[in-house]
Amino acid sequence: MFNRINRWFTGLFLNKNIFYLWLGQVISQAGDSVYEIGLLWLMLELTGSKSATGLVAMSGYLPTLLFGMFSGALADRFDRRRIMLLADAARGILVLIIPLLYFLNGLSGLLLGIFTFILAMFNAVFNPARDAIVVNLVENDKLLQANSLIQTSWQFSLLLGPALAGLIIPLVGIVHLFNVDALTFFLSFWLISKIAYAKLSQQKTKTKLYGHVQQSFSDVLEGLNYARRDKRIWGLLMITAVDNLFIMGPAIVGAPIFVKDVLHESADKYALTQVAYAFGMILGTIAINFVGKRFRNSHLLLWGIIFDGLTFFPLLWVQTFWGMFFTLLIHSLVIPMIIIPRPTLVQKIVPVEMQGRVFSMISVGVFGFTAISMALTGVASDIIPINLVYAIIAVLAAASGAAGWAIKDFRNAP
Repeated sequence: MFNRINRWFTGLFLNKNIFYLWLGQVISQAGDSVYEIGLLWLMLELTGSKSATGLVAMSGYLPTLLFGMFSGALADRFDRRRIMLLADAARGILVLIIPLLYFLNGLSGLLLGIFTFILAMFNAVFNPARDAIVVNLVENDKLLQANSLIQTSWQFSLLLGPALAGLIIPLVGIVHLFNVDALTFFLSFWLISKIAYAKLSQQKTKTKLYGHVQQSFSDVLEGLNYARRDKRIWGLLMITAVDNLFIMGPAIVGAPIFVKDVLHESADKYALTQVAYAFGMILGTIAINFVGKRFRNSHLLLWGIIFDGLTFFPLLWVQTFWGMFFTLLIHSLVIPMIIIPRPTLVQKIVPVEMQGRVFSMISVGVFGFTAISMALTGVASDIIPINLVYAIIAVLAAASGAAGWAIKDFRNAP
């Protein structure tokens, strides 16, 4: 009986290291979604300004645009597990300070933005290390399965986090969401500490170049030159940047504004609308696992971007909570068509010693242009109705995916 359970466990999670990474991400990303709900709603209450809310939300993504390339160089040069542990410990401690300041009447919108910026600096370090460590943990022929599994951690976290926030807010208030987020980082730290693996020889973990800024710049330039020479990677970076510029601001900042201005609902209802993402992405990930190997990763990603945009268009007419919930559910079904093929493509075509830097470039495209998108969304929603903002970005995002088919080298990538 024990052997049967162990075979089932191994078959599902591939190995214990992947399980620890997956569970740690479920917990910490649930905390991230709790934090984001608390951040956006608290900013709307503290300032009453959509533009200010967009700017503070931007501060949570801006560090990746500024420092993301250097974090990728770190992931290629040093032990990826240690980088993740440091980031989790720092984030847990920082988040605990926010409710303390709130109860001391010392929290302002500016301070909330500063803390969010610092937290995001550690996110920028953590994410390339997490994506690059997968190749240390599984065989090459299991990368798609491993990436699919790791992506479900985000999906389950979106199910767990907003549901938890929806329960906590009516009971103890929105500020206690930050205490929950801090706890999740400490739990993630413990799980990641249990990961053990043989480091690949290409990873320069024993170098003594800490603090050598010149070498860091050299590593970054090497990564940029590699991406520029490989038209497949360059095309991926351009498509990622443009798509996130259009769609991510409305997806993140637009949601609480839509709930307040169009639905006239409260913070707990906003939290529950985010649960729709979890259900849709779980179903979409299951589908990718069944049919994904029949298509090129590049083709899946391009179709995903097109449908990702178009499925936001119905929010032009939606006027009810359940209308928004089911629109987001349908929208989220196609998100795995983007987030699963993208890392799999990189892991298949990029040498292992360069993957940290390539993943950091992708993070710059995702988080950096998301930061700009959120600021623009806050300003735009002060000028035009948020449902019209959704309609406009739906068309622009879909167009960016359609334009990607014109990039021959990327279109023909595996």
